[in-house]
Amino acid sequence: MSRILLHLAVCALCSVSAVAQNNKDAATYAPTATGEQLTNLYLNSALLNGGNAVLPGGVAGDARGMATVNGKMYVCCREGTVSKLIELDGKTGALLRTITLPEEMWKEGEAALGFICNDVQVDNAGHIFVSNMATDMRGDGAAHLFRVNYVDVTKTPVAYKTVLNDTLPGDLPQTMRIDTYDLYGDILNGDGIIMLPVSGNEAGAGNTVIKYTVTKGVADVANRQTIVLTKFNPEKAVAAGAAPRINIVDNELFYHDGFNTMPMLYDMNGAAVDGFQNNKPLTPVSTGQNGVTEFELNGAYYLIVASTNTDDKEAPQAFDIFKFKDEGRSFADMTFLYRFPQAGLGSVGNPVRTALPRVEIVDGVGGQKKARINIYAYKNGYGIYEFANNVSTNIAKVEGDKLDYTVRGNVITVNADVKCITLYNAIGQKVAETANAQAVKAPARGVYLLHVLGKNGNAKTIKVVIN
Repeated sequence: MSRILLHLAVCALCSVSAVAQNNKDAATYAPTATGEQLTNLYLNSALLNGGNAVLPGGVAGDARGMATVNGKMYVCCREGTVSKLIELDGKTGALLRTITLPEEMWKEGEAALGFICNDVQVDNAGHIFVSNMATDMRGDGAAHLFRVNYVDVTKTPVAYKTVLNDTLPGDLPQTMRIDTYDLYGDILNGDGIIMLPVSGNEAGAGNTVIKYTVTKGVADVANRQTIVLTKFNPEKAVAAGAAPRINIVDNELFYHDGFNTMPMLYDMNGAAVDGFQNNKPLTPVSTGQNGVTEFELNGAYYLIVASTNTDDKEAPQAFDIFKFKDEGRSFADMTFLYRFPQAGLGSVGNPVRTALPRVEIVDGVGGQKKARINIYAYKNGYGIYEFANNVSTNIAKVEGDKLDYTVRGNVITVNADVKCITLYNAIGQKVAETANAQAVKAPARGVYLLHVLGKNGNAKTIKVVIN
């Protein structure tokens, strides 16, 4: 009798443990010298899943786009002719609903559009929009249409309204494939813009963005604008490549990030405004995955980019977060804060190049705000981090004179006569030291304070970022 009860008790405990289990990033992110703190709330990744692919909410289907609104994450999902939005809790990652979208919203007459429910976005008024993918917008008919639909997921069945439905002239010289889009303003009821980055490796396609002006909820397809991007990073690139992403900052500026290119800031004429070419030490590890966003928190400005590819040896499919010096948001004096997840999301193939950071600003403590950073990479997982910038810290912010040094791998070489080189991590702990030598080796990638004591007795301290 007692054995039976014991067995049942053990089973019950196992059951409770399984239900209560919450995957989390094992890393701890120390506060920065300026009071930032990154904390993981949950993480469901391929890396934590034995290297196996991760489907949002465990729901079968192909999922590419992700957006957040009202504390929830929405991920696109399609299986054949059936399209759905996967609704996840923005704090726990739990599956809340699988929302089936109306089949007729993906039809032109009786003809079906191609690659339905490919990308999802939220406008500045909190409305949710879903688009298909057009493998070539040139020509007439359903096969060439790119469509953006507003969806009201509070209604059953889901109510929808088409806000953009367009094709491009058939005589354009290059294939005009549209994988993704972005929007800005109140697209449903007011004014704004919708922008489509064109995929491709050839100039005339992959170096262009299609822009539509929206007035009172209506996109002006008759007066669409083609923006030609005048410059890329690296400079040898002539086109974005596969599935580029854009992030519209305002009516004047937008970020563009492609498979062949680093994130770069442009104006609405296609002129390059700023980018990592102006701060090369902070350049992301790889151009490979596409995702970029900028946000403001309590008067400070930040940038998040997809930094590593699936083949990275230390942190496959991770993101970098940077802080701008001030509201001018110049890359030149931007500082690196964190790479996260520290171990990456995973190495599962990501041919659609989706690696998205999405940010929601919510109430924090003491009247301050905090950011919830949602991340998602195709088949490699998703998670959410809280980010505050009013944390008390004892770290001294050290600004030093310019120092001539080089970085190769994890080795920092100082080009001067030195007596001692000491390396400290972001929380002030000594991690490496060398005497009467010009080089010191960092234990891993990250942000360090490099203290150099010259043979003449002069000392300098600078910040060094090892990617």
